Amino acid sequence: MVESGLDGGARDLESGMVGTRRGLNRDVAGKGMIKKHFGLIIVAFVTLLLVFYDLTMELLTEISHLFFELLYESFEWFELGIEHLIEHFFHTEHHTSQIVTFYILLLIGGYISYTLWKALPRLYHYFKRRSLEIWVRRKTEWELYWLTLTLPYKVALLVTALGVAYLASFFVM
Repeated sequence: MVESGLDGGARDLESGMVGTRRGLNRDVAGKGMIKKHFGLIIVAFVTLLLVFYDLTMELLTEISHLFFELLYESFEWFELGIEHLIEHFFHTEHHTSQIVTFYILLLIGGYISYTLWKALPRLYHYFKRRSLEIWVRRKTEWELYWLTLTLPYKVALLVTALGVAYLASFFVM
């Protein structure tokens, strides 16, 4: 059973929970604001990455080290699994199972290389075409934005950009 309140909300009498419609609308509007200002958020993150370049480089090297370590460990786990399966099913010695595992891994690597060799030209052309479309769209958006600005707003935008660059120079030096 639901009872309507004076504040536009509804109270569920069984659970005692109160929910307002305005709160839900505010959440939906918040997601719209993030979507609306997504480009500005990206520019802010890129600016922070450039200002704090030493932390950015350290973070990138640590993440890449973690990625390659996980890749290495998963390959070793996969290789050891194949080796133990060969020893168990075919009752071979350790050295023999290592040789068979090597050739199985070579076969798998050859198949992956062949598949990539066939797929990479199509992927290259797709990404090249898509990046060109994105570049033209962004360039047109920026041109239209610049043309719609009046002279005082253009001056204010340039002064703001120069001020931010000047303040950011203190962080770099």
